[in-house]
Amino acid sequence: DPPDKLFTVHGLWPSNVNGSDPKKCKTTILNPQTIT
Repeated sequence: DPPDKLFTVHGLWPSNVNGSDPKKCKTTILNPQTIT
């Protein structure tokens, strides 16, 4: 398939309930063990 026909996810960004983007996100490293 030509590249313009492929579906690609570039990234996922969260949005607040009011539609605005979050500001000053924490820069802590994710600990996979905390995910349940």
